[in-house]
Amino acid sequence: MKTKFSSIGIMVNKGNERKYVLKKYLDCNMKSIKMFCFTPSDVDWERKSIIGYHRVNRRWIMSRFPFPQVVYNRCYTLNPSFIERLEKVIGINKCFNHINQFNKYETYQKLNEWFVHHLPETVPFDKENAARLLKIHKVLYLKPFYGHSGIGVYRVELKNSGEIQFGHNHFLPEYLVGDILQFQVRIQELLGSTPYIIQKGINTPKINDKNFDIRVLVQKNMKGLWSVTNVVSRIAHRGYFNTSICEKVCLSEEVLNFFYPPGMVNAIFQSIYDLSLRSAEIMELHAGYHLGELSVDFALDNVGHIWIIEVNGKPQKDLYDKIREQKNVYKRPLQYAHFLSRHESIR
Repeated sequence: MKTKFSSIGIMVNKGNERKYVLKKYLDCNMKSIKMFCFTPSDVDWERKSIIGYHRVNRRWIMSRFPFPQVVYNRCYTLNPSFIERLEKVIGINKCFNHINQFNKYETYQKLNEWFVHHLPETVPFDKENAARLLKIHKVLYLKPFYGHSGIGVYRVELKNSGEIQFGHNHFLPEYLVGDILQFQVRIQELLGSTPYIIQKGINTPKINDKNFDIRVLVQKNMKGLWSVTNVVSRIAHRGYFNTSICEKVCLSEEVLNFFYPPGMVNAIFQSIYDLSLRSAEIMELHAGYHLGELSVDFALDNVGHIWIIEVNGKPQKDLYDKIREQKNVYKRPLQYAHFLSRHESIR
């Protein structure tokens, strides 16, 4: 049954995030939506209500709300059983972004069935795999199965001298060892029992001697269809490989025009769009998640070939705040939530 307004709840991890996050979406000024922000601990299952943060007459207040029609999940970690319990109340598939924290190796396996020529070789970490791939590729990246913002990522390089250099964030190494055996011992000590992947390093061009990537934000729109919202590049500080620690964020068009003629830039963009939209479809259909948004990180090698580096289940929204005309970053999830509120679900 249709109502005048759609009731949307935005779920975040912590109480101190509620006001900051909600303000971003309220600024979209979507008058057909009433929304509030809450954490999982704000849900009162017995009273079938939620204590939520919202704005009334320019004042921020806490109120008790009935369960909303749709929940937009912005929690990075959450027990799947919580989502199942929530959807028993509001309806199946009325909460989107079932999961925001993707397993990097499972993601690679799913995408590799379709994009084998666009994915750098990736295997689970063990000392034998690390030694074997380092001899083949010379440069490797070691990443936690579950990770974000480049935290815990190591870059490893085998030099012609046989020396092995590795470290966090920047190309200048933190650790130096003389051979493969020493490397195996030291890296195992550093990683401990945390599950890691090993990913082949891509030799990428630099812009003004700075590393960059291409991040595509893919979101569902007002018709419930996947669409590309924008394509931006993070330009790292000089000497850093980690683009999460970036000096500048700009539209990728600016970066690609620096390297390639217009016809090639257009072809690269078309391929990136196609790969991004297909990645979103694969992650949802083959992983079984109900998603409303994700981001795909790409790198270009020195001959312009496109590589999918990783897929992120919780896109970093602050990234876009300094780029003009980026309201769709926040508006699209609300449009999709509104779409879901207008369609029946199985209860």
